[in-house]
Amino acid sequence: ERLMEKLGGHMHEINLAFRERSDLDVGRIYPFDEIFASWSPSAHVTDDFFRNKLAFVVLLNFPVTTLEQRLEEGQDWTRRQWAEARLAQRFGRRVPAEVNQAIAEANALAGQYIAGYNIWMHHVLNDDGERLFPPKMRLLSHWNLRDEIKSQYNNPDGGIEQQRMIEQVLNRIVTQTIPETVIDNPWVDWKPYANEVTVAAENDAGGSPPADLEVSNAPEPDTRYAVLLETFLAARRVDPYSPSAPTHIARRFDENRELPEERVEAMFDDMLSSPLLAETAALISKRLGRPLEAFDIWYNGFRPGGRYTPAELDEIVRARFPSPAAYEENIPTLLEGLGFPADRAEYLASYIVVDPARGSGHAWGAEMRTKKAHLRTRIGDDGMDYKGFNIAVHEMGHNVEQVLTLNDMDHWFLRGVPNTAFTEALAFVFQARDLELLGLAAEDDKAEALRTLDDYWGASEIAAVALVDMKVWHWMYDHPEATPARLKDATIEIAKTVWNKYYAPVMGQRDVVLLGVYSHMIHSFLYLPDYPIGHLIAFQVEEQIRKAGKVGPEFERIVASGNIAPDLWMINAAGTPVGADALLEATQRALANM
Repeated sequence: ERLMEKLGGHMHEINLAFRERSDLDVGRIYPFDEIFASWSPSAHVTDDFFRNKLAFVVLLNFPVTTLEQRLEEGQDWTRRQWAEARLAQRFGRRVPAEVNQAIAEANALAGQYIAGYNIWMHHVLNDDGERLFPPKMRLLSHWNLRDEIKSQYNNPDGGIEQQRMIEQVLNRIVTQTIPETVIDNPWVDWKPYANEVTVAAENDAGGSPPADLEVSNAPEPDTRYAVLLETFLAARRVDPYSPSAPTHIARRFDENRELPEERVEAMFDDMLSSPLLAETAALISKRLGRPLEAFDIWYNGFRPGGRYTPAELDEIVRARFPSPAAYEENIPTLLEGLGFPADRAEYLASYIVVDPARGSGHAWGAEMRTKKAHLRTRIGDDGMDYKGFNIAVHEMGHNVEQVLTLNDMDHWFLRGVPNTAFTEALAFVFQARDLELLGLAAEDDKAEALRTLDDYWGASEIAAVALVDMKVWHWMYDHPEATPARLKDATIEIAKTVWNKYYAPVMGQRDVVLLGVYSHMIHSFLYLPDYPIGHLIAFQVEEQIRKAGKVGPEFERIVASGNIAPDLWMINAAGTPVGADALLEATQRALANM
């Protein structure tokens, strides 16, 4: 255990260092940076341990368990038995080093593609040539584009024209009718409705346009789907070496999540098929005073932030967090605001470093106790804006969980939580309190009902997105020789089908493709189902924290189980297995109180 911690920790440090230029906003990425970022130092480790027989020593002495055993017998296991099971799982598959390296390369290239997918919104014009967005607004797809739709609900001038404009941008990305030249390019203007590109009439980027500037209406040549296809082909190379879970889909659900796919899909269907979806949609339409439009799947008017404009929130955040260092210095205060005792807040903060992200933001936990976790969020030259703060609070939730479940865990093999849905759930607990941490939480008798409705509407939207991701992976396995163009057509059709089944009856529009726009689908290897599972887990955890009072002490108690079976973890945390029932029951009560 001690030696595996050293190995994992140092490999992780190398990986962080080699990816720094591509992950962080620290200047130009050179071709050699991309090579470093795509190399995995640990790709050969498992292969080496099979060659030198260490893996066989493990497999001869510690039990290889099945998912059924872990689910049925795990409740009676000791902590050591769980640690032994996790050790054996590390060698449950013998995958050649070149296959692991191919996956690392595909992952790095997909991440670089997504990290550079920005739209300069001041240069996105309506058909009358009007600019609807301020200078220098550079939004990453899909995160920042979606969040700008959310922020426009707080626009005192309405914001619906801006929301419709962003929806059209998102549609162009999914259908790959977006002109390639407008991607991360402030030197051209683009009318997304007419789909026409011209030389930029205004300069908000500084400097001069490149000498080789091309102005063209030519669409992105299905690059989005070519990148997705490469991740599938890389993941599929593991299949021959994984007889117990012979597809990436099976490995994701049976091994990574330890929740069978059929059960997960049923949970999502429970949320989306419930009559509560139509009731909530009707309430949103009433609150907006208009019929719903497709982008209203991202309605966030249930949140107390609705009383502040985006500009006001940005101003508040920038004044407090002008730099990554300022946020890092404030972490102890933020954690105390969440109820962590002062000594624990200082302890946790001492293990967290804040970095400026090139992409939207992410959290990298350490792999050994002597190293620190990294919190990454996008921070502009003029400081952190509200979107960056919201993401930073989410990532801080990840970091706190990462520190607690590594440094305070009894067994290194039990570090972390059962799967990534759990760490997302715990991060949501922090993120939901971002306004509270700014001192802006509203006192409202209906606050709990509004919070529940926000949870349900958001969980349903991302559940639909996850179903698209799942169905796309099944389609790729059914059509392994597909071209990017065929994959594009299939993804568009799947997105429409899921929309038409669940949202068309309650929203009114048919054949909407927005459910296919999430960037995770392209670079995260079937990660999206973790988010709706995370929402369900987060709600169960939230209910438990609400009963207990302060976040901090209860958060520490809940994560102490570490990496055991999901249902057992949840029973220890909140008394019930993972499921949608708690959220649906609470949503019904919330609607009755509105």
